[in-house]
Amino acid sequence: MSILKIYYPDNTHCEPVASQEESSSMVLPFQKRYPKEPHFLKLKKEDWVLNRARILFQNQQCPACNSSTIEKLELRDGLLNQKNRMIPGTSTVVGFRCECCDTEWPA
Repeated sequence: MSILKIYYPDNTHCEPVASQEESSSMVLPFQKRYPKEPHFLKLKKEDWVLNRARILFQNQQCPACNSSTIEKLELRDGLLNQKNRMIPGTSTVVGFRCECCDTEWPA
């Protein structure tokens, strides 16, 4: 079993206790508990939210009859909460359907 030595640079009066078994001292690096996420990965996570908002905004009206009663068609790939229910706004939008004239178009 080895002895863990802690180095205090302000305290220069005390001599550290060294074991006779170890001849060279070793400095152990301590990593951060939660490493900071790179900035470019954070932007990629936010991109899907912005893209979804743009798609919904661009498809507010039916291209055939200009009606605003549009239903979005989503995949069932959204995130689930603790009660295994789908979190609104996390599914992939694949298309739209007009409720008046039943026209469908891709997102």
